[in-house]
Amino acid sequence: MGGDTYKTKVKFGRKKDDITAFYGLGETDGTHSFEKLEHYGVIERLSKKKLFPIATNSGGDYYSISLDENNYGEIYLYYHDLLGKKTKVATDFIEFINNSKSEEIGHVKTMEEREKIAIENGYGDEVEMLRPIWKEQIEEFSKIVQEEVIL
Repeated sequence: MGGDTYKTKVKFGRKKDDITAFYGLGETDGTHSFEKLEHYGVIERLSKKKLFPIATNSGGDYYSISLDENNYGEIYLYYHDLLGKKTKVATDFIEFINNSKSEEIGHVKTMEEREKIAIENGYGDEVEMLRPIWKEQIEEFSKIVQEEVIL
């Protein structure tokens, strides 16, 4: 499986970065599949650098597992736009997952709750315009299933 993550951060050293999705095989959300990465040449490009992509951040950079025998299994953040620069994130996948944390989605505000808040904050005249956006957000969040990663 692969798909979006909700407000997920990974800590490495003094830094934190977001993880927006993990890649997967077979039943994925369609956007975050290894097949799609292969289609766009990402897997081939990274494999030449002895890396295999496992996840992405909001900047389009790739969290990747090293396939190099000198640092096999280490996790790196490969910057797609910085000429191959990479930063070590974890010594292995378990450390990567242990250093990652997602916020709980919790209660998703209903259309009525959102309208009330908008009116209370002086945006009553924009409610009509916001309804389709809110509807889309409510539908999107209702489909999300947060799962605990157990290693």
